[in-house]
Amino acid sequence: MSRIVAALLILAFAAVARAAPRADPEAIREARRAADGARWASPRAIAHYLEARRHARGGDAEKAVEHLKLAVAYDDQSPELRVSLAEALALVGELDGAEAEARRALELEDDGPSASDAHVLLGRIQAARHRTEQAVLEFKAAIRLETALAGPDASPEPEPWRLLAATYLDAGEDDAAARALEDLAKRSPGDGSAFRELGRSYLGRRDAARAERHLRRAVQLDPRDVEAWRLLSEAHEALRRDPDARDDLVAILKVDPDDAPALLALGRLAIRQGEIPQAREWFHRHVRASPRGADAHVRVVFEWLEGNHGAEALAAARAGIEDAGPDPRLRFAEGIALQALRRWPESAQALDDVGPDAGELFLSARAALAEALSRAGRHAEAERALEAPLARSPDDVRLLTTRASVLDRAGRSREAIALLRKAVADRERSGTGEDLGDLYAALADSLVRAGRADEAVTALRGALQARPSDEVLLYALGSTYESAGRRDAAVAQMRALLALNPDHVEAMNFVGYTFAEQGVRLDEAERLVRRALELKPRSGHVLDSLGWVLFRRGDVRRAVEALEQADALAGPDPTILEHLGDAYRASARLAEAAQAYRRALASVGEELPSDQGKRRATLERKLREVGERARR
Repeated sequence: MSRIVAALLILAFAAVARAAPRADPEAIREARRAADGARWASPRAIAHYLEARRHARGGDAEKAVEHLKLAVAYDDQSPELRVSLAEALALVGELDGAEAEARRALELEDDGPSASDAHVLLGRIQAARHRTEQAVLEFKAAIRLETALAGPDASPEPEPWRLLAATYLDAGEDDAAARALEDLAKRSPGDGSAFRELGRSYLGRRDAARAERHLRRAVQLDPRDVEAWRLLSEAHEALRRDPDARDDLVAILKVDPDDAPALLALGRLAIRQGEIPQAREWFHRHVRASPRGADAHVRVVFEWLEGNHGAEALAAARAGIEDAGPDPRLRFAEGIALQALRRWPESAQALDDVGPDAGELFLSARAALAEALSRAGRHAEAERALEAPLARSPDDVRLLTTRASVLDRAGRSREAIALLRKAVADRERSGTGEDLGDLYAALADSLVRAGRADEAVTALRGALQARPSDEVLLYALGSTYESAGRRDAAVAQMRALLALNPDHVEAMNFVGYTFAEQGVRLDEAERLVRRALELKPRSGHVLDSLGWVLFRRGDVRRAVEALEQADALAGPDPTILEHLGDAYRASARLAEAAQAYRRALASVGEELPSDQGKRRATLERKLREVGERARR
């Protein structure tokens, strides 16, 4: 409860005491004690104030302003009411009126709690108008008042210090912001919440180094601040300091051994460090500490999937089903885990159990079911799986792009192109273009598969004229240039995307892999791929690119190591397996090369028809060559 509300409620209690002589005598005495020394207030003013509070709680800010104006009309000498009205006016965007009311409150009281609140509000208004110097002066005035109000033995209200620090931060004066909070820390020993919020702000700006410094100060001031420790662990993860992040999370468990988010995060870090038995233990504790078992099991499954551990994800999903029963979310998670293992028929069986009563999950499950059936070569069933969800949500982008993929895989690219062109036209006509990038990217893929790469380039360039910073479109155009045989244009396009977003993992991987394929600029290729791997350390496809760069550099031993890791993470991917076979072959490990090529051939069937013929021919030729070399 704010001090303004408290003061006005004291007056309200006093009014009730006067207006209801037959009320409980003890309640009346208590209200009179609370109002002792308070200035008399009009009962009508208080009634309108309470109505304003009711409307504000209901979300009707305009009505709240109306009643506060009436309250002020009945009691125009109340600084509390003036500040309340000022705050309400600021909330509805009437900053001039808000400023006038706050200054009138200061004329009525220049040294009490209402004066401090008025200075705070004036500071907020000046900050909103980007008048930094005036905002700083107002917050400092509030700080002087709060210091006097608190006295030598009490902690002051921290808001003016926090707002002053935020204003300095917005102005780029980071050291001044830290000094403001250090001043607050001296006056409120053991309270690090202001440093915590400053750290949170830096995390929001993706400045993990500064966030870490302030969050470290927060936990020094209050070692039991669980949220500060949690934010500090996020900062350490962003800085790739996983051991420090683990220590932060363990500190949370010292305060609360059953903190479920900390246990989940510890499991994720253990996966990243390759400590699989430890990850299982953390996840087991997370499930036990979570109030809703099914939710916890689902979270664990997707942590394993994010870490590219399909077998562990499947085991976790099935353990969840045994523990919590056949919850549709767990059956969905089981189906996705089976897809990660490329066990398509089993995945389809699990996903088919997620019925229409699962709500939004039903749409995701049907899209995944269609993908599994299509990958298994059951194209007609895949189309039927999408009929019900498309009837229910005909504009859902996931369903539309999945149906196009199913048609492509069935060798019906012409129908896929028509479907996606219509979806794009419908979006553009209706003006709902939030997901146009995904539709255009899918359209470009279908055009490429139909041998119409130049049309795909034209479509994407046209889309980019309206959305020049759309990263999905920029990446799709680079990929399409490559499909059209325009590798220089593809690399230039990906470099343009990296200029917009230097941390775009897929663009870095694309450029690095392209250089490796061409056998050029291998130093830069390795640098780009290793940076992508820092950002996405368990990506099988980025590891494949690293392995291919190393292979091109002649470092066959390390190439084999990277490609084996890529195969373990990505599963039976024909490109990765072909690269692995080439690396084994260069190492004179002919039996292992032959096995890799055979596995690659077995997985070619999951590719689109347009991609299969050439890939099969290449792999069969390499397999024959390895066999002939082995015989010699």
